[in-house]
Amino acid sequence: MPLMYPLGIIFFILNFYVEKLLFCRFYRKTFEFDESLPFHAVKLMKWAVFIHMLMNCFMFTDKRLMVPKDYTTEMHYRPLLEAPDRFFARRYDDLHSRSVVYVFLGVVVLYLFYRTCIQPCCNLCKKCGERKRALNFQDKKIESSGRDKDAVAEMIAEDFSDDIVKELNIKFLRTLYIRCHKEYELFRTMVNAISYDQEKLSDADANTFKKRLKQRVRHVEDTIDVHLNLIGGLETFMDRTYMYKLAVLEENEEKIPMKDKKS
Repeated sequence: MPLMYPLGIIFFILNFYVEKLLFCRFYRKTFEFDESLPFHAVKLMKWAVFIHMLMNCFMFTDKRLMVPKDYTTEMHYRPLLEAPDRFFARRYDDLHSRSVVYVFLGVVVLYLFYRTCIQPCCNLCKKCGERKRALNFQDKKIESSGRDKDAVAEMIAEDFSDDIVKELNIKFLRTLYIRCHKEYELFRTMVNAISYDQEKLSDADANTFKKRLKQRVRHVEDTIDVHLNLIGGLETFMDRTYMYKLAVLEENEEKIPMKDKKS
């Protein structure tokens, strides 16, 4: 035991100088990293909080740590071949144990509500505000160049976030176009041949649904033209079929996000 004191003194002295050396010489501001690394580390902190709270559901409900008056070893140790529902029912059989689980579930629900409802609305409002400021900046005809000009052009670009078709890659866009075209042709043939039960589907509803299917095909075709226009091939392949245009887009797919990151 007396030998531990000199070893402890040596350890803390060496630890002090090592940490001082690391802080002054090693852990300095680098020239190759930006603020994205600490931002990413901060985002990972929420998972640490989640794991800690999950572990609390087992630590604070351990009856060997917080022993009730009527505790016996049979209340904690899991007998052989016991069903999991009986084990958890016995572990969370009092208000204290259940309150820990309720707090954990409540925090998870609140976080999911924040990420799925509140944060998307805040991001949408923020992007709308940035786009308005960029449009005002452009209306005032303020000279901009370099990185500022690219940032303004990116903010005022058309936003396709409400149209998932424009976010598909060319492979899935082609699959969607083939499926939409096939469904339209099958339904159009059925309507023209009147091979459906008119009591369940009236003629007006059939024509309305046929127009919707045709509109969906046109919507995909418009998306193909938008992508083709980004790479400067719309006028060249104007008279070609849309399957040919999709083949052209598939060969030049990497150029599309280079022209417009939101497309």
